Amino acid sequence: MNTMSLIEGASISAYVKMAQAVEAVRRFKMDERGVTAVEYAIVLAGVAGVVAIIFGRNGTVSGMLTGIFNTIQTNVTANLPTTNTPAP
Repeated sequence: MNTMSLIEGASISAYVKMAQAVEAVRRFKMDERGVTAVEYAIVLAGVAGVVAIIFGRNGTVSGMLTGIFNTIQTNVTANLPTTNTPAP
C-alpha cells in the first residue's frame, strides 16, 4: 500500500464519520419529544405555585373562609337563646 492510498482511506473515513455526526446533530435538533415533557413540567410548576398562593396559610381563599366562619360563629352565638336555669 502506498502513502497516497492510506491518506485517501483516512480522509474518506473521516468524511463518513463527520457526515454521521452532522446527521446525528440534525436528528437531535429536530427531535421534540423531550421539549413537550419540559413544557408540561413548567406548566405544572406554575399551577402548583398558584395553588399554593391561593390556598396557603395566609392566601386569598384562607382569609375568605376565615371571615365567613367568623361571621357565622358571631351570628349563631348572638342568636342563641340564653337560658337561666337555676343551679341544683
